[in-house]
Amino acid sequence: MSRRIVVPLRPFSDGDPSHKPTNPAMKQVDPPTIYLEKLADEWMKTRDEAKPGCSYILRALPHGYTLWEKTRGGTSKKHVDRWLYGHPEGKSFDSPNRYFPHFLHLMENGSSMGCPCSVCTKSGQPHCAASKSSKRSGSIISSRSASTNPSLSNALASNHQPVQLGGPVPIAPHHQTAQSSDLAPAASYSNALPTAPLPKGRPKMIPPGMDTSRVDEEGTPDVWRNLIDKLKRHITVDQPIDEPLSMDWRAEQRLVPDLLHRSAKEPQCMPRVGEIVLYLRNANNRQVKVIKEDSGEYMLHDVATDTRLEPALWAAGLVTQVPESDGNDQDEISDTISGVRVEPIPNPNDTNKSLSKRYKYVPTRYTRPFFGWKHYLSHLPDDEWHPTVRNALTCMSTMSLVSRYRFQGEWPKASVWCHGIYVGSELFVVGDTVRMSPKAGYPKCTDIMVIKSIRLKMSNLQHASNNDYDDGSPYNSEAWIYGTAYTMDPSRSNKLYLDHTNATTPRAADGYSITWHPLHPSNKEIAVPFSRIMSRLYESDAMHDYFSAAYIDQGREWIQEGRKFARENDNRILKSPGTTWCWLDTRSQALDLETVNGLEVGIHDNERDLKDLRQKAKILEGIVAPNQEPKTATRDLRQFMAPAGFEEMPVRKKPALPIVPELLGVGQKRKHVVDVSDDENEEQDDEDEDEDEFRQHTIVLDDDGPSSPHEDGVTGHRLHVQQPSKRLKVLVQPSERE
Repeated sequence: MSRRIVVPLRPFSDGDPSHKPTNPAMKQVDPPTIYLEKLADEWMKTRDEAKPGCSYILRALPHGYTLWEKTRGGTSKKHVDRWLYGHPEGKSFDSPNRYFPHFLHLMENGSSMGCPCSVCTKSGQPHCAASKSSKRSGSIISSRSASTNPSLSNALASNHQPVQLGGPVPIAPHHQTAQSSDLAPAASYSNALPTAPLPKGRPKMIPPGMDTSRVDEEGTPDVWRNLIDKLKRHITVDQPIDEPLSMDWRAEQRLVPDLLHRSAKEPQCMPRVGEIVLYLRNANNRQVKVIKEDSGEYMLHDVATDTRLEPALWAAGLVTQVPESDGNDQDEISDTISGVRVEPIPNPNDTNKSLSKRYKYVPTRYTRPFFGWKHYLSHLPDDEWHPTVRNALTCMSTMSLVSRYRFQGEWPKASVWCHGIYVGSELFVVGDTVRMSPKAGYPKCTDIMVIKSIRLKMSNLQHASNNDYDDGSPYNSEAWIYGTAYTMDPSRSNKLYLDHTNATTPRAADGYSITWHPLHPSNKEIAVPFSRIMSRLYESDAMHDYFSAAYIDQGREWIQEGRKFARENDNRILKSPGTTWCWLDTRSQALDLETVNGLEVGIHDNERDLKDLRQKAKILEGIVAPNQEPKTATRDLRQFMAPAGFEEMPVRKKPALPIVPELLGVGQKRKHVVDVSDDENEEQDDEDEDEDEFRQHTIVLDDDGPSSPHEDGVTGHRLHVQQPSKRLKVLVQPSERE
């Protein structure tokens, strides 16, 4: 019998997890053994690492890819047809042999740009591919000359052919998307859609992520402005977001799949990288239990002797590393392996960030979700709290998006699809079950949502200035969460909503209610502004451990009080009168951090050589030919947000997630202060009381739902730029129902 070897998967993927068959006769194949075995065998042979007498199997498919099958009838012996779904352009693979070239390109290049597989090249050319065999100048274009020197654009244009995207591109369940073609003239849509002024000259064929005619403050192609300009030319656009000249984006493509995989597999109560938690700061390597006394104070008890020790002391910290082990057996596993690394939260209003350097490794059982801060500190006067608690509360009205992966628009509106979003102390990703705050007039939270998509919606593009750095009119941005919702209140549901597709409630909801009722038909989704999300729905067993009781409304008032504290104390919000949220590009910016895992991040990283990073990105893309070995004086990209020698440390199997640039920040663009009117703090007009099966600030979408929430007359979000040089306006303010 041959020896079977599991082949670890490199964390690269372009897969779209929402790309699934709509035919109910299709059944998912899990595990997809035929693909796992065939791909592993071919990959090992390609690498010249296959050994006689051994068989190979992948640990998993790249994130976002799933195998589906359907039985073909009509013969005495039935035949099963199988298709692999997840391709970013909405296409499927009918065999492992057809998928292998695409898989190999992902593993070797980190993205699907220039993929030679038959699916990507069906229109005649590899999509977004630059010819790497053509002769180019060996000189490297610096960030200063990138916006004015046409050599990069000319080199790309001469080697890029028009991309034909044939047919609709599925983005997420229950939503029909528009067709997109890089060659379609705007006039062909004029009868059905509003038209924009046609640009003069030949349309550009350079992918938005490589077009250096618009660059950000770091000299990297400004993909957002390029995509908006493309939308203006073509009226409809639906494509993946690629930033191949950004090494930050390249690093993200390698690391975010692991984040999504962990989030899907782990309990929702597990701390995640970038989250703020309460942690026990006086366990001192002892085996202790935290027990609540009759007085409301939490005391430590020795596990071995069951003797009462001193009061529990709590601090607030940022999770910068997560455990490889679940930490159940603390006698055999050290805290550095089974615990989370937490760094005390510094004051976002103070330039002194030295607290971040006093990190600890804490077993997960000694951590608590930060939304329970009032529960654990209510017996103490404010002046006896650890300083980090007030610092963390000051950050409770911050928001930042994670991993923006697809741009979809129909002029003059567009949406950017994201994998995750930080709101206050927590990270929410697609697939999470979350609690939603109640509408005005309802005393308690009774509703939950399974997140299907997270979108940044842009509107008023036709009125916005073409220059994001001038003082012209900005476009508006909104962050909305889409998903499937359930309620404990039967009066707010309808029996007609229930069918086989929504009869099964999410696993995290077990233990909270005997019966959950769908809030909408199964062919629709609910959309709410991000401010409606309270927290993840932690498993009921965990809630019992944390608070001695488990109910959906647990901690709602504490979250509201924390956000109110932030609005009254965060100087970034106070500097913009009328605003209630601080929206920034990255988590490190939102928390105003200088260091993560002991290394400087963002603008504080003095060793961040932008010119060298761009050089390496251009060499990888074949834009310039290397005349010499790339410089190695700077730290490796995979370590520029992790400690030196991090990959060799015994405390983690891999650098995991703390170095994800979109999660914790690497010096990126666009700062926003967001004005959000929360339901809990504003009395609502009850003149439409009898209308509402759904909460205020909630809309229900059909399969091809409205292109903007405003079409249903619901709240919009207007974003105000905190940074004067940037023009993106952001806001969140309720508008009257139409």
